[in-house]
Amino acid sequence: MERLQIQAQPRTATTKGQLKMLRRQGMVPAVLYGKKAAAKSIAVEAKDLHRILNSPAGMNTIIDLTVDGENTPAILKDLDRDILLSDRIIHADFMRISLHDKLEVQVPVVVAGEAAGVKEGGILQQTLREVTVKCLPTSIPEYLELDISNLAMGESLSVADLQVSEDMEIITDPDEVIVTVLAPRLEKETAEEGVEGETAETVEGGPAETEAGE
Repeated sequence: MERLQIQAQPRTATTKGQLKMLRRQGMVPAVLYGKKAAAKSIAVEAKDLHRILNSPAGMNTIIDLTVDGENTPAILKDLDRDILLSDRIIHADFMRISLHDKLEVQVPVVVAGEAAGVKEGGILQQTLREVTVKCLPTSIPEYLELDISNLAMGESLSVADLQVSEDMEIITDPDEVIVTVLAPRLEKETAEEGVEGETAETVEGGPAETEAGE
């Protein structure tokens, strides 16, 4: 897995005005915590945060975070964004990690292949797009792939169908459905019911108008 080198600086700015000035300088206030050590207020460059987010592993990227010459392995745990400008990050949380201790992270689920049921006219519906896994930081996958090639009409695949290495544990409920092939006739029946309802209303309204005319 790719590891990024990020430089951070100690942060003393705490007031609203000081933090605003810090952001104007292209910096983002952040905190580094975890591993039973005291939380540390820091600041990182906004461009470095976007570099993390744009990397293949995204927020699961292992970061070598350097503060005052001290290097700490960490991951980006949480972000706060501007309510009006979603691409503007206003605060970040970094969590210290050990490369030898397993941790829980969210990993995307990507479907592969074309479902047999879709070839027959079915509609593919993916209801779960990420799962929680527990593994060593260096073993975190960019995504988990689920082969749907043999998925027939009306069938589903669940978390239990995901294939992972022996050193990785999936925490998400194994019975939770990831993807289903829906039969198109269900949508057709719904549409037909709507047309029948409109027809019934027209028929019922006809005699009433005639009586009024008499």
